[in-house]
Amino acid sequence: MRGVGVSGGAGVLAVTLAVLALAGCGGGPVAAISPSPDSTTDAYRNSVAALMWPGATRAYQVTASGDLFNGAWFVRIEAACDGANAGAPRRIAFEDRWCPVAHWTRRSGDVRWDFEAVAFPEPEPPFWSPRGALARYAAARAREADARSEAAIYANIPTQRLTHLVLRVRRPLERSAVDRRNLFVALRATMTNTGAAPVHARLALRCEPPGADRPWWDPDSLVHTPWAHCWQSEAPGDSLLGRADGNADGRTLSREWSIAPGGRADFDAVLPAYPTSSALLASLARVPHPIRADEARRYWRRETARGAAFDVPENDVCDAVRAARVLLLAARERRDVDWVPLGGPFHYRDVWVRDGARIAEALAVSGYTREGRELAMGLARFQTPLGTFVSQTGQLDGTGQVLWAFEQTMTRPSPAPALRKIAPDAVLAWRGIEGERALTGNAGAFAGMLPATNPHDAELVDAQLVGNDAWALVGYRSAARLLRAAGEPAEAGPIERSRADYLAAFDRALARTGRADVPPSWQGVGIDWGNLNVGYPCEVLPADDPRLAALARRYWAPVGGPGLGWYGNPDSLHTYVAADLGTVAMLAGDRAAADRILDAVLHWRTASGGAAECFAGSTREFGRNFPPHATAAAALISLVRNALVFDDADTLALALGARTRWWSGTSVRRAPTRWGLLDLRFARVADVAIWRWSAMPVWTLLTLPPGTRAAGVPAPLRPASRPDQVLAPPGTTSASIALTPETGS
Repeated sequence: MRGVGVSGGAGVLAVTLAVLALAGCGGGPVAAISPSPDSTTDAYRNSVAALMWPGATRAYQVTASGDLFNGAWFVRIEAACDGANAGAPRRIAFEDRWCPVAHWTRRSGDVRWDFEAVAFPEPEPPFWSPRGALARYAAARAREADARSEAAIYANIPTQRLTHLVLRVRRPLERSAVDRRNLFVALRATMTNTGAAPVHARLALRCEPPGADRPWWDPDSLVHTPWAHCWQSEAPGDSLLGRADGNADGRTLSREWSIAPGGRADFDAVLPAYPTSSALLASLARVPHPIRADEARRYWRRETARGAAFDVPENDVCDAVRAARVLLLAARERRDVDWVPLGGPFHYRDVWVRDGARIAEALAVSGYTREGRELAMGLARFQTPLGTFVSQTGQLDGTGQVLWAFEQTMTRPSPAPALRKIAPDAVLAWRGIEGERALTGNAGAFAGMLPATNPHDAELVDAQLVGNDAWALVGYRSAARLLRAAGEPAEAGPIERSRADYLAAFDRALARTGRADVPPSWQGVGIDWGNLNVGYPCEVLPADDPRLAALARRYWAPVGGPGLGWYGNPDSLHTYVAADLGTVAMLAGDRAAADRILDAVLHWRTASGGAAECFAGSTREFGRNFPPHATAAAALISLVRNALVFDDADTLALALGARTRWWSGTSVRRAPTRWGLLDLRFARVADVAIWRWSAMPVWTLLTLPPGTRAAGVPAPLRPASRPDQVLAPPGTTSASIALTPETGS
């Protein structure tokens, strides 16, 4: 389609392009920094970091005490100078608060102990090996055969009985031996004598089994740990828990140095996440540590840069997006031939529909189309014989969430080849929800809504949950969109008609609650959770609906206004439960609320860039709910992306939540939308707002800088319903709008 240009003069555009060329945070290589972990911001009382890798089935945590733990064993790091033990580090920091090269510093006497650690993967197993590609395909075929046998059994169970059973059954995705992948950590300790006299330094690495109070349980704990030979063995074929030069004594390896004033010494080790042969460890240890660290830097800079570029003139935002991408790309495992998303690298090392859908969507909208689609297809393994999708007991929101994830990943930037494959699953899922709705009958105050369940999570109540119906409704919309994109409009029609009936029933149920807002359940009881998604991403009510405004006022009142969400009580702060209210605020024009929510999400991150799920606001302690949490990372990416590009409606919205400082010059490149890849640049020059973007076959809604409105709307642009927005017709590629202060600002 030929582009239509709208501009206020070539001179202004030229100035804007010059500004944009200097702005942003995504262009060019990221320079290495001089590590200073103690000066890196950490919002929490205790500092930890995750050393992980895509596909690896274990990760190492750098603990708050400066040790390492992988769920199966600790590597205790004991550092001493002249008999004085080093204290715990103040911070465990990634470079630039995102690049996963971990640094931490400990001190004992006149010695400063600087630690650096990076993760790297095991070599890919040969095609024909017990964990190679051939074995994965064989495991997939066996799984499919089992599924066919199960389907034959389920066919003999009455549908209503089967529906009740499915509501009460958890469906975990068990890991098998063929899925197991190792990970290695390259560790360097550098001792520096900062005093005026020689010192005697000793460093020991001690492998230790966790006790009953272990931080978390390793989900692959059936693997034997060879405690008899942690560092060395007489038998060449024995597996070890680490490799380093030093004196081995049982589970401890130690080394000592005499260091002159101003002198330094280095110590390197390679630590596997699973017991590994001494021969392989020796081979891996031959690569010098600086090369390992540089390889990790190059890999993650390349990985975080290959997605869509959201170059805003706010470094904290750019680094937070990079950190979120690192986590979402690394927190993935294989289940035979499929990739699946994890809730996190430690205690959340499992697969849930609720978290997985968010992770797949966040990767897809930020330019990782292949990874987003792979993870969405991995969630298809949760489909029940009824067609519904369930991972946890009683969580009826899963079907809508998987359908939403399918749509979000498979339709951007163009329809995926897999659409025809998943189209029958979408139809089956719709029928499954219709069957569940039928359990509530045609009478009663909340007839037509999904039945009461107890999810043992989130709302923590046995009731008919509003969030379940909201997710089902967006699932219907997603199913219809998927079918139309797959070229099957005849299948989409019945779903669209049933969605219209369902929406009407939803509106009637809201009226019958007698409340001005949106309750957690139709019975009014429970903790706010799924009801916070009604405005977005479920979009069951428009963002400016008074009920959503009332919900926001009620929800934010105990914590003094918009910011970080809370769960259960106001001191239990939660990093993602209310993040979607930020997008609702953008859509409704409440820029102050949207900014406060984004500011809070940006603030509550560790020195390694991740966020805890839930923590005590009064003490800043997360206990054993360790960061980083993948859904918190997904929420951050979605907030930033929606502020720049929003395409869930039939109109493309640009700069919807762009903050004032972003108007000094922002660019977006290769952003997937439902109408293709988008490049965008916008800036404010004096009293003129200027946009340049890729031609799209739909109307584009342009949002002006905060505190302004259009002084005039030149043709072919049109006024929008809000004074701070204008509409550009399909095919437009640039616009220039003269600004005037917003009334009352």
